[in-house]
Amino acid sequence: MALLLTNVSNALNKIILPYIQDNFNKQTILLDQLKRNTGVTFMNDNFYAPVRTSRHGGVTNLANDGNVLVSGKASLGQAYVGVKIITGTFDISKLTLDATRTSKGAVENQLTFQASTLASDFAKSVNRQYYSDGYGVIAEEKGSVSATTMSVQLPTNLGAQTQDTRLLECDGTINGDIGPTDYIQPGMILGVGSAAGSGTAVVSAVLSATAISFTTTMDADFIGSAPIHIVDGSGGGAGTSEIQGMKLALSSSTGTSEYAHVARSVHGWTPQIGTTAGALTISAIEQQYLAAKKYAQMGDQYAIFVNTTLYKKYGDLLTAMRRVVNETELLGGWTGLEFAAGAGKVGVFLDYDVPDGEVFIVNLDSWTICQVSDLGWLEDVREGALFRRPDYITYQATMAWFTNLICRAPAANGHLTQKTA
Repeated sequence: MALLLTNVSNALNKIILPYIQDNFNKQTILLDQLKRNTGVTFMNDNFYAPVRTSRHGGVTNLANDGNVLVSGKASLGQAYVGVKIITGTFDISKLTLDATRTSKGAVENQLTFQASTLASDFAKSVNRQYYSDGYGVIAEEKGSVSATTMSVQLPTNLGAQTQDTRLLECDGTINGDIGPTDYIQPGMILGVGSAAGSGTAVVSAVLSATAISFTTTMDADFIGSAPIHIVDGSGGGAGTSEIQGMKLALSSSTGTSEYAHVARSVHGWTPQIGTTAGALTISAIEQQYLAAKKYAQMGDQYAIFVNTTLYKKYGDLLTAMRRVVNETELLGGWTGLEFAAGAGKVGVFLDYDVPDGEVFIVNLDSWTICQVSDLGWLEDVREGALFRRPDYITYQATMAWFTNLICRAPAANGHLTQKTA
């Protein structure tokens, strides 16, 4: 029995797509817990959210019933972010398709393997971007051995060591929880240099935790501390195409004067920030959490996210205070450590994509995943979700998500940086 492309495409749409959509959210706690399109509308390639920019000025006590009322009203503004296009693509050869023509299950197995790995890597990339500042600097050049080999380090904006001055609260290596090559894979196209004119090259191998090699010679001179971006197949998108994540919304007021096109001076738009270097303490978390809670609405749910070292440190602090280190279900089936500051129980969760030495105190109800539509295939009108690459005997499936992330109350969130054990 011949294997028809329509049957394969049907499997992609009826079997594989639901599998990815069902498992994609569960890959990370943020994807699983954040609401989608809550309080936002899509128009003209932007996601818009109405925000309250002032309180009522007409609330007053009358000296007597003959005095004049004060006329006033609350003001509304509009925050907005653009659409970011996240794609994932895999190829399957004609030979593989033909070799499985006698077994529908074999075709499904091949596609399911590709789909499961695509969903996992897709979620990993999105999760990294959710904690980022949106400028996409994943590493920074430390020095070069040759025209095709480069040493890298984590990006830092301390002392203006990087060319990309837009970076927010990037402190380099603090605890060693994230390495400079953790998000670099063979086959990636990297842009090295300023976002306006990056030299690009394809990664051939990750040589070590701090070194990578390229398939061809870089087409730009190496410059010390040059930022490194992941770029698209055309070499574009450096510094402009990633999701505008939590670090952008929860940056210090001196680092940026506005977020989502709303000035930080607007009521409720300046987050709770702690940038003092030092060992993590429960008191430091309590201070930012209680300050953020002031701007929360009744019933808002909080979660605290840290990486390995600070997660272990928090557990050690509880033990030292003779508190039971109880890992329990705290949020939608996710397990974490308990945190309580007299204003409700909050979970402290381990997330390997949290930037090194940072603590995010997140009001989950203040964040919205914006999307034009659900994650899905870029369908070809003739062949369904699978189409043949020109001049190749290889078929390709591409998944796309038109999305971004927006915070509608930055002040209800907290952010600590440069924290150690």
